[in-house]
Amino acid sequence: MSQTTKSKEYDVCIVGAGIAGILLAWLLGSQNKKVLILEKNAEINMNGADILKPSGIDVLEKYGLFQELLKKDCRVRDKLKVFHNGNHVHQIDYALENERGYFMVCPYHILLETIYDKIQKISTIELRVSQTVSKINETDKGVDVTLNSGEDIFCEVLIGADGIHSIVRNHTDIKAHFTYYDQVMYFKKYPITSSIEEINRLYVDEKGGLAYFYPINKTEARCILGFKKDEGQKLMEGGDLKIVIPRLKQFITESDDILGQIKNLEDFCTFPLCRMHTEQYYKGRILLLGNAAHSIHPITGQGMNLAIEDTGELFIWLSAYFDRTLTLDEAFSGYQEKRFDINHKVIEYGHQLANSFETSDLFINSLNPKVQTSSRKLSVLNNI
Repeated sequence: MSQTTKSKEYDVCIVGAGIAGILLAWLLGSQNKKVLILEKNAEINMNGADILKPSGIDVLEKYGLFQELLKKDCRVRDKLKVFHNGNHVHQIDYALENERGYFMVCPYHILLETIYDKIQKISTIELRVSQTVSKINETDKGVDVTLNSGEDIFCEVLIGADGIHSIVRNHTDIKAHFTYYDQVMYFKKYPITSSIEEINRLYVDEKGGLAYFYPINKTEARCILGFKKDEGQKLMEGGDLKIVIPRLKQFITESDDILGQIKNLEDFCTFPLCRMHTEQYYKGRILLLGNAAHSIHPITGQGMNLAIEDTGELFIWLSAYFDRTLTLDEAFSGYQEKRFDINHKVIEYGHQLANSFETSDLFINSLNPKVQTSSRKLSVLNNI
């Protein structure tokens, strides 16, 4: 396929309507760029991470989004109490570790809906659901793309923001290195309790158990449970509370009120855990963004923030390209130079922490409060 007058033309085509894709589309559309967003599902997935660390907040604040979120059903928090084998081993105080001094619990759907409402008001942004790419052909001037509907479109730049199983990444042949963890996590919402209102609590134990409890608004809390795969399948899929609750009480010592609300094991959502990083972020006119380029263990609370940081940085370099002050290769290489090492170091930090539950000393020594609170200073990251 080659560019013809019949192909609809865009400045940027973004595959994937998660936080990275939606945010980048809005930023580019605000500069009157013609943007097409392709979402393979019939509806945008509104399930995702809740934690906005200072690094992600900085980007959202720069573009006026954080101020809007403060007015919505989100929670500002500043401390995390950490336990190993039921013993309190550390308390992370954001006021001591990070200049911003706090983080925010913001349900993913609120963040996406806030940006999506803005996108709907910009005429140069087009969102298509139940659509993805079936063929990609890069040319000197842009990228010819055939959609799964059979339609041909043309764009100057193609962005793959379509997650860890990225179709765009497969088309580019950019290599991604995966490590799947022998862990599984389950999550569900419950009415908020006094212990959760008091402080966020993270529990781990030497057998691979994990629990994280935090408020997501004024009335609801998130309950996240984790186990080694075999144990998780036996406990959660077996559905026997007489086995599950005593197991949780082996390492959860200050949250009896939330454990008391677990009356059944139905409706817990689950997801596999992996570490992933691509060897490079771009090839020609095609770039991978967010989870299409990397995945991190959720114990760090950094996944969504890395995607937001990536997007804010990419927008700066793409703006320079569209202003014709840089070539596209200069813009993409500049972006990669800025983000690759940071992402790699934070991913490695998450990997170390996720594999440190065996002893209290190992876990405490692996827990880096500066990185956990999203410091991006090289003096901190270089020590990982």
